[in-house]
Amino acid sequence: MLASVYQPYLYSPRPVSRRHPMDVGRRAKQFVPFAALRGLDETVRQQEILYEPRKVLSEEKQNELDMKLNILTCDRKIQVTYFVRSQKNPLIGQYHTIMGTVKFFDSSSYLRIDDTEIPIQDLCDLTGDVFEEIELPC
Repeated sequence: MLASVYQPYLYSPRPVSRRHPMDVGRRAKQFVPFAALRGLDETVRQQEILYEPRKVLSEEKQNELDMKLNILTCDRKIQVTYFVRSQKNPLIGQYHTIMGTVKFFDSSSYLRIDDTEIPIQDLCDLTGDVFEEIELPC
């Protein structure tokens, strides 16, 4: 009984659309996901960054850093470790280490290594060949 109802449609040709076929580029745009939650990716990335409180340098480390700053000159290749404050909370931040050539140095304001300007109060450590000749007190 059911087969007899569908008998006229069984061997009929496949229907052809009167519309023009869509090009591949426009068709692919239909399936591209959209950003329903704008800014979520950046917020998640910011949460993944680990911040830590700034460490207070000991008096010995301060003296060592002062001695190194006194002999520092431009066009010397050094490695600098410095503290970068968080934009949201200035009490926490990250420690960065870069290596490069000293382009500008003013002991009262900042140090420029290649294109990076570092305030003197944010310096934590200086290393390099120029400092190996210093004998630091034990």
